[in-house]
Amino acid sequence: MKKIDILNNLNFGNSIAEYDKNIVNYYINTYSTMDLVNDRYDIIKGTKGSGKTAMLVTLYDNQSKYSQLDGKRLIKAIELKGDPDFKRAFNTVTINDNDIQKVIDAWKIYIINVIWKSYSDLFSDGSELGNYLQKEKLLSPKKTIIGTLLHALQYVKLKATNTFNPDGSTTQSVELSPNSYYAQSMNQSELLIDYNHIFSELDSLICNSKSCFWVMIDRLDDAFPDRTPESTLILKALFYAYKDICMYDGFKMKIFIRDDIFDEITSNGFTSLTHVASKTMQSLQWDRENIEQLIVERLLFNDAFKEYISGLRINTDCSSLTSTERNKIINILIKPQIDVGKKNPDSLGWIINHVKDGHNHFTPRDIISLLEKARAIQLNLLQENNISEIADDFFISSPAIRAAYSETSREKLVTQLYAEYPAYRTWIELFKNSKAEHNDSTLQQVLGKQWKSRTEKLVQIGFLEKKKNTYKIPFIYRVQLNISQGRAK
Repeated sequence: MKKIDILNNLNFGNSIAEYDKNIVNYYINTYSTMDLVNDRYDIIKGTKGSGKTAMLVTLYDNQSKYSQLDGKRLIKAIELKGDPDFKRAFNTVTINDNDIQKVIDAWKIYIINVIWKSYSDLFSDGSELGNYLQKEKLLSPKKTIIGTLLHALQYVKLKATNTFNPDGSTTQSVELSPNSYYAQSMNQSELLIDYNHIFSELDSLICNSKSCFWVMIDRLDDAFPDRTPESTLILKALFYAYKDICMYDGFKMKIFIRDDIFDEITSNGFTSLTHVASKTMQSLQWDRENIEQLIVERLLFNDAFKEYISGLRINTDCSSLTSTERNKIINILIKPQIDVGKKNPDSLGWIINHVKDGHNHFTPRDIISLLEKARAIQLNLLQENNISEIADDFFISSPAIRAAYSETSREKLVTQLYAEYPAYRTWIELFKNSKAEHNDSTLQQVLGKQWKSRTEKLVQIGFLEKKKNTYKIPFIYRVQLNISQGRAK
């Protein structure tokens, strides 16, 4: 097959995991993956595009590959595609600061429904608990995610009596209003729901069946994108619900969340935070070796490209490849250096430097997206110049990589930074047509009297990288703002 045809058919996979049907075939098991598989942590956090959803999808769809997951029942408690059901459900209610306990109860009722549905689908015992749940009208008549959550929200519109105790625990009960629909058929003595009893009974039933249920929740940034006080309260309530049930062995909540959202939830007062922190994984981070593996695994999943590499007598067994062999394959895909010179990095190093943010984080999503753009640009360049075959030793040239970087830079700024932090857009655009490196004096000139607090926020979101007494705007944000290399004066 001609090289141009190989490039035309080359598929890097979708940069968004939930839309990549082949993700389980070339997923890279990192230390973080194995920490989750071994049940060391319940809270998995990372930047956007760092691989949280890829981890969830792979474990759910490919559970048999992990012996540590034998006997576990993995439950996706949120839709991974389309408009998130959590968003649609919570949009039906108005929530204020005084409602946090009601929202905690709603999350607990939702979790009870999710676990009970999975348990009753597998096992026939537990009728006593089932009767109790039916009697208290805790079970949703609808089995869909949105139907179940709407049921929970409707239930807790009633008067809540759950309170925070001095030791950080909560009294897990809810008092039903005597005039409510749910309370009409109940006696006064029946108006107290004992969540401790329910979760303990669920735990006993599941443990006795020699099983364990993992309730997996993801896409919280899509469900609550506005970063409003109401959204923060809803998510904080989810983590309070988690805190109250995280000690059980029969079921676990596994929450995948962006690290900045997690920090926002927990930074402004969170009772008994240590309980949550002890089960929270360090933010997902990628190093160069992991990225090499990710690229090569995806390349060699393409039969035509794999055959071409085999024809060059290069090892194509991903499980036995050395770093040298992986880099040899990458340098066949793209020109070995973008900026030629002994002091300059190789092409992959160049790409990593140009996609990382101010926290020095680079993600699989950005790198895969850049490579896919470069592939398409390279094909367009060949077509524009009436070239019918690739004559170089590599498939993708430096101009294609540079153009792909420019597109990725614009996309990252507009669709991620501006979209996620709209309040900071005005500050960011003050840096247009300036230099990349700043100090306190130049930042004061750009950002005005409030430059210190604004600088701190821009560092937090990764727009500025702090280095001792200087600040630097990463390459990834420079193109759209027309920012050039050098020091501002």
